[in-house]
This record gives sequence, C-alpha cells and structure tokens, in this order.
Amino acid sequence: MTTSKQVFSEKFIGIALLSLAGPFIWVLHFAVVYGVQHIACVTLGNRADFWVEISVIVITVVALLALLLLILKPDILQRLDRKQVRQESTKEFFSGIMRLLALLSFFGVLWSGIALFFLPACASVV
Repeated sequence: MTTSKQVFSEKFIGIALLSLAGPFIWVLHFAVVYGVQHIACVTLGNRADFWVEISVIVITVVALLALLLLILKPDILQRLDRKQVRQESTKEFFSGIMRLLALLSFFGVLWSGIALFFLPACASVV
C-alpha cells in the first residue's frame, strides 16, 4: 500500500490564511473594541467614557494601519514563497484577494471605529 500525496502543502495553507489576514484583523478589532468597551463600562461605570473612547481610537488606528500595510504592500505573500514553488498567476491571485479583503476589512474597521463619535460609549451597559 502506498501513501497518498498530500493534497495541500503547508505553504499553500499559510498563503491562503495570509490572504485572509484582513478579515482576521477585522474580527479581532471588533472583538477587542466591544470587549474592552463592555468590561470598562461595567467596571468603571460613569467614569469609563473617556477611557473607552481613547482605547477605541487607539485600537482602531492600529487595526487601520495593519490593514493599510496589507493593501499597500501585498508583496508579503511573495516572501513566503522563496523557492518559487507557486506560479506567478497564483501569486497574483492570492495577492489580489488579500488586497480586496483587506480593503473590505478597512471599511468595516473604520465603520466600527467612527460609531464612537455617534453613539454614547456606555449608555447601554450602565
């Protein structure tokens, strides 16, 4: 009995996961922003507004910068494929997918971040 060939290489899975980095950052931003907001509002009460606003601004700026890096520097994928195993068209495809998903995630993070300016920070929790 012979062993079957591995269908997906570890490098391919890594490149595919890296192309999903934008949505991962968006989900992480969403969870951290609302987690920090809820915990701060419950523990600090009425004094939490300032700290929630500052933390949401900082977390949003960090997430936006990370997404901008993915959008503007898609050659991150090229560095993973040092042995030039993938075809050029495959690299361009994953790079394009990463950029488009990062752009979509950029607007999602921006939307969650600017909600801070329209909604009270701790009104629903306190």
